Amino acid sequence: MILSVLIQAFCMSFEIQITYGIAGYVNAYFQTTSLQAVLPTIQAVISTSLVPLYTKVSDVFGRAPSLTFAFLCYLVGLTIEGSARSFEHFAIGQIVYSLGSTGIQALSQVVIADTTSLLTRGIMFAMYDVGTIANIWISQALIDPMTLGGAPDKWRISYIATGCVTGFGALALMLPLWYVQVQLRRRNVAQVPHKNLRWLTEEFDIPGAVLLTAALAFVCLPLTLAKRVEGNWSSPLIISMLCLGVICFVVLFFWETRWARRPILSVKVWTNRTAFGSLMVIFMLKFMGNVSWQYLTQYFVVSRDLTFGNATWLVRGYHLGWLVFQLIAAFLLKRYKRARLMVWGGVSLYTLGIGLMIPARHRTASSAFIVVAQVLGGAGAGFAHLACSVLVTGVVHRRDIASVVGATQILVWFGYAIGGAVSGAIWTQYLPNRLQAHVTGPLDETKAMNDPLKYVKNLPTETRMQVIEAYSDSIKLMSIVGLASALLTLLCTSMLQHVDLDQDQDAQDLIAMGEDALAEKADDEVLETKK
Repeated sequence: MILSVLIQAFCMSFEIQITYGIAGYVNAYFQTTSLQAVLPTIQAVISTSLVPLYTKVSDVFGRAPSLTFAFLCYLVGLTIEGSARSFEHFAIGQIVYSLGSTGIQALSQVVIADTTSLLTRGIMFAMYDVGTIANIWISQALIDPMTLGGAPDKWRISYIATGCVTGFGALALMLPLWYVQVQLRRRNVAQVPHKNLRWLTEEFDIPGAVLLTAALAFVCLPLTLAKRVEGNWSSPLIISMLCLGVICFVVLFFWETRWARRPILSVKVWTNRTAFGSLMVIFMLKFMGNVSWQYLTQYFVVSRDLTFGNATWLVRGYHLGWLVFQLIAAFLLKRYKRARLMVWGGVSLYTLGIGLMIPARHRTASSAFIVVAQVLGGAGAGFAHLACSVLVTGVVHRRDIASVVGATQILVWFGYAIGGAVSGAIWTQYLPNRLQAHVTGPLDETKAMNDPLKYVKNLPTETRMQVIEAYSDSIKLMSIVGLASALLTLLCTSMLQHVDLDQDQDAQDLIAMGEDALAEKADDEVLETKK
């Protein structure tokens, strides 16, 4: 089962690395670079509400049926994206794709937690991402051939290739999962009772999911879309959406704490200091990463006259640092069992890396300096994320593993959505001001923001350098926001408490029950002696 999960993870990471590498080119193809943050934000909003639904349904109907549905949505979404003739068509495919990718990522983590002990869980969490290290190199060799030369829509080949690879990964995981589930049912070990729609409405917090989705959508999307609406921030539509978002968050808080029978955000998780602190660190890491790297590839393409494939190499340092040091952290965690120290050290190293990224964003910074800053940030994030993922699953009972993994995924997507919205707001609101401040000659502002591949690269040298300065100011502001968030993350680590990685919560409760029984027996013996 574990081998099947790793094969599926390798195939899925291949798709993610390829589509990530060509994302800037695809947005330039549709001339919608300023909307690049919109689709990831929509995906994150949908995923945030879907994660608890997947974990709840998988607990009742089994992992295999839930993952099968997720894989179908995933492959259909890739097909729609690869055949898109407009940005709207592509957006529909992204939404369907997110329905599947959310379930795959969440339930794969649940399967790992199902089949590992707490002490080895960190290694398996890290191994799940090991395939990405190889895929970074494989994808880089394919990005330029899939985007340069020939027809402008040559990028569609990438979706054919990734669909075939991920289809193989789906079969690798689904066949053993279905086999295990069918065998257990035949032996009457895992009988799944019949459930209906009424049960689902009682067990799954549908109002909470709707409120959470609406709150995120109404708060995040205006940050990116305001520039495209007449009146910008003074537009009644934008103001109304933001107000509705705040109202939805307030209503969500009261609903979850007072009236929800099965809260979408489990109270058990939020009332535990270590679990809450770990989730906040995970959230902040995802937020900082998305703020700092959303538009970085486009900036390198323009400022260093690179192809999208070569520009992606400079961004990969962060991802490589994350993946390699996450694996190192897993083995160190198994050897020394000091998760809190690993979180503190990781967040501190991440803060240093984010700080170095501010001067690294200048167009004259050397490539070596950029790579060092990226790797330091990635190494710190890998250490902290791995340790927090283990901590948050170590302070709950095994029966609550799916719920806490769901909460972790919610915070990951929540951070992704907020980070994407903030970076999109900086690009669409701050960049036009910097263009007006730097550019002295004639310039089509809309094309300068949306078509860096053709329009900006073909500008006169003086004007192009001025546009690059405006880009640089915007990218540096994103890094400054990331640094401020890193300092806040250091405060979140103060909530963490020691967790015994040799025993999960169930074992610790059994030991405590045994100690209570022994103490009660000793008290009885003392009373008998006194009598």
